[in-house]
Amino acid sequence: MGSDRSGKPSRRTVIISGAAVATVAGSLPATSAQAAERVPARTAPDSGTVTVTSPDGRVELLFRLDTGVATYAVAVDGTEVVPAGPLGLTLDDADFTSRLALADRGRSRTVAVDYELLQGKVSRVRKRMTEHVVSLRNGKGLLMEVVLRADNEGVAFRYRFPDRGDGLTHTVVSEATGLTLRVPADGGAQFTQPYTVQKPKYQEWYIPRAGHAVPALGDATVSPRGASFPLLARTAARGGREWWVLVSESGMDGTYAACHLAQPVRDPAAGTVTYTVAFPHDDEALGTLGPGTPQVGGAWQTPWRFLAVGRSAARVADTTLATDLGVPCALDDTSWVRPGAATFSWLMDHTSPTSLEATLKWFELGRAMGWPYALVDAKWDRMTDADGNAVPLERIVAEAAARGLKVFLWHNSGGGNNNGASTPRDLMVDAVTRRARFRLLRDAGVAGVKVDMWEADKQRLLAWQREVVEDAGRHRLHIVLHNTTVPRGWDRTYPHLLGVEAGMASENYSNTKAYTDQLPEQTTIAAVTRNIVGCFDYGTTLLSPYALPQSPRRTSDAHELALTVVYQSGFNGFADSPEAYLGQSPEVRELLGTVPVAWDETRFLDADPGSHVVVARRKGRTWYVAGVNGRTLTISPGLDSAAADYAPPTGQARRLTVDLRELGIRRPRAVRLFADASATDPGLRHTVLRGHGFAVDTAPFGGFVAVV
Repeated sequence: MGSDRSGKPSRRTVIISGAAVATVAGSLPATSAQAAERVPARTAPDSGTVTVTSPDGRVELLFRLDTGVATYAVAVDGTEVVPAGPLGLTLDDADFTSRLALADRGRSRTVAVDYELLQGKVSRVRKRMTEHVVSLRNGKGLLMEVVLRADNEGVAFRYRFPDRGDGLTHTVVSEATGLTLRVPADGGAQFTQPYTVQKPKYQEWYIPRAGHAVPALGDATVSPRGASFPLLARTAARGGREWWVLVSESGMDGTYAACHLAQPVRDPAAGTVTYTVAFPHDDEALGTLGPGTPQVGGAWQTPWRFLAVGRSAARVADTTLATDLGVPCALDDTSWVRPGAATFSWLMDHTSPTSLEATLKWFELGRAMGWPYALVDAKWDRMTDADGNAVPLERIVAEAAARGLKVFLWHNSGGGNNNGASTPRDLMVDAVTRRARFRLLRDAGVAGVKVDMWEADKQRLLAWQREVVEDAGRHRLHIVLHNTTVPRGWDRTYPHLLGVEAGMASENYSNTKAYTDQLPEQTTIAAVTRNIVGCFDYGTTLLSPYALPQSPRRTSDAHELALTVVYQSGFNGFADSPEAYLGQSPEVRELLGTVPVAWDETRFLDADPGSHVVVARRKGRTWYVAGVNGRTLTISPGLDSAAADYAPPTGQARRLTVDLRELGIRRPRAVRLFADASATDPGLRHTVLRGHGFAVDTAPFGGFVAVV
């Protein structure tokens, strides 16, 4: 993995000023604070090539300027893994895709990356990257810098532009930036969520239900607007060996739009496929909040685009590049930040936030389980008691506090960006109103807010969302975001941002359509795509047979328990009913009451997207190892479970094995194992083992979780 990720996060983080953040996120100055050491560049003076080599000498980012066109490629151990892909962009008055000339080859330098995470897959990252800045001039003589980084886990690059001094705002019309991959003989595989038309909230399926099959590399998505970040691809290096590549964005600070990928374009003659960066569309956010194209002025830069590379999906999933490239922590004091588990009543009872008596049932659940938080969801501001009396905010907070809990309160982000009627709404848009609201919540003893229904990737929306997150931090409020874009380095920037939805979450258990048929398979993909780029607020552990009978649960109990470890979020909302949790055995209740939400170390032991995943996460001296089997053999193309031709999905049993020596455990240890009873019996069994490892015969859609 190329880094030391041990250690325990402190409870204080030094403030990074706005100016300093911009500097750190861009090309780092060679200062003692950043521990940047200049090293010679490997260049070919006539061909316009620059090779940036990772600290371990294995990964190479190869920049080339040929006949005025810039490209990049990636090699590992001297073998080309990612063929030459295009670089550059076009402004409304300037082209930076052709007729480029080398202004300065620059020099490589080593950059220290050292930061703590209060919630995430690791608690501390200490590593080094190699950075090289190449300066180019276009046909008009205007300057563009390409900032290149090589890391032991992959590569990254961004564009940077100096202030022209014209005082004008310019439109980025398009980007030529692309990812070119070699298609293996068997077609390879791609895992990405289709980019939703008009309301991108990253809640789509990786594998289409109709014509059910893993998409081959270069297959068009079911959305006319292409594919979402992150993209995970199984590709082939030059020579044919299998490789995996994960591509996404980081360092997003609200000064550029969140991008996605246009439909891939195949080149049959070359045996390659190219994915090109695309911008949001004007009709997002109901046509409000300006254009989809980025608007830039003064000195500006794009987000980082990064590629993690590995011989397996598991190795790619270990990457920390998403946060390595994130803007450093924006808080001057993080001593108040407390990740934690929460009760989540909405899924099993949509009306519960409007009823005091119903809400108190979940408060009692939180007390019994020892969870620190309770989420009170949409329409809580209309809560009444049994006599029909309005329940004030202070009463909700006091009832929770009497049971040892603090509350998170749902808010609608709107604004004109959505037409959702759920309240409270229209409190997040205007800065004066928002800050007054946050002061009120803080003074009342509220722990955090869940802000929902963003539904756009436009630049102005991201800037506004950033303001909301930062204002929450200033008022010492945690925050969770729903119906929004995937995190782009934000786990590092905003440690009080404990969870982001941006995925097919457990709310689908309460859908009248049979979406639960697809969730086991989806988990094996989202765990190594969506959750790799940041915290995923899924809402785990449904142990009831169903939330709605039209969409019964297909997973075993062990599979559901495993999700508390397979998925990572600093705010794990337990989404089932009090009866479901309190009716479990003492061993299961103890597991659910103590499983961490923030980790010191994470290692993926096995991953085959669409089939299974096994992940180990460490907190202190204790390892939690979990695996899920999502292999789906057949699935009904229709969503109506009452239709005559509907059939439940079928899965396949699978043996999952764990060798504890892979975790550095040399002596036999006691293992508390929660698993399927057998390959044919999805019932839950709890056993205590001792040894260097274990094997579990998982039932179809089964799983396990072990505490070591």
